[in-house]
Amino acid sequence: MGRSTVYNKNLTAQYENVCSTNKKLVQDYLLYCKSQDCSPQTIHQYEEWLKVFFCWNLLNNSDKNFPDIKKRDFVYYFGWCRELGMSANRIASLKSVLSSLSNEIELLYEEEYPHFRNLVRTLDPIRISPTREKTVLSLEEVQKILKQLVDLKQYQIACYFALACASGARKAELIQMKVSDFVPEKEVFDGYMYCTSEVRSKGSGKKGKMIHKYVIKEFFEPFFTLWMEERKKLNINSEYLFVSLKAGEYIPATISTANTFAQKVSKICGLEFYAHSARHFFCSYLRQMNLPDEAIRLIFSWESTELIKIYDDTPVSDRLNNIFKDFIIKKEKEAKGE
Repeated sequence: MGRSTVYNKNLTAQYENVCSTNKKLVQDYLLYCKSQDCSPQTIHQYEEWLKVFFCWNLLNNSDKNFPDIKKRDFVYYFGWCRELGMSANRIASLKSVLSSLSNEIELLYEEEYPHFRNLVRTLDPIRISPTREKTVLSLEEVQKILKQLVDLKQYQIACYFALACASGARKAELIQMKVSDFVPEKEVFDGYMYCTSEVRSKGSGKKGKMIHKYVIKEFFEPFFTLWMEERKKLNINSEYLFVSLKAGEYIPATISTANTFAQKVSKICGLEFYAHSARHFFCSYLRQMNLPDEAIRLIFSWESTELIKIYDDTPVSDRLNNIFKDFIIKKEKEAKGE
């Protein structure tokens, strides 16, 4: 899959001029990350974030060797980040990798820098906050969006959007789906859902966590059918469900492709769509089916049911209606002596 883009606003252009000592520390740290089985994408992110810091250090802090950098230098750096308009979340990420680098130096450079200590972790924490308003999708809105996409003959995007809402899968998981995941042999629960082959999910290690994804068939299948018919017309033979056109050839979709799909959905529908909004929708949909929390946990492959509280967007009024509906039914049965 394609490497994700790390936004740095050309802040790393001077990295080749950074002193050799600091560049060596960065390279050693990246090797350390590989030894810890970090994914290539994660390592790439760390490298870019460290380049931002060391280019600032070169241009604004006399290119100090990292072990000689003081607390006030870090404070000035984070202030500079804020002046550039970086979000608190992004600054927190930049701070985190500097702390991780410091930990690695403490651990592996005890002879070269016996008095070195991680000063980053002693700084005040950076308060993070949501960078965008959460998009909560209702069933009616999802159905309307799907109709708009079909009317515009955007069959692949409709299929992608339907699959996202019918499975709660992340975009990195969605682009791993194959055509063969949606055949009768993959049906489970009396045909109510598909159970896909294992896909690589978010998790520690470069291989991530391998999990099955469950997809509500009746919700997804109409748009899968439309996309398969379109694929046949376009002579697309890829085993992967989603593709992009490059140099006249259809290749498996990448994260960039998934981002483009999301942007098109947002533009067509006049709202900000992102993969996690579909994840929230799917969790809320399962909750409104009155499935036990343990069943929802297993469907998502979560470690605990605590995440349900985060992803369930069912309105409070609906939750109370369901509670009182069950309560009233119970009371009526008691009155009848049942």
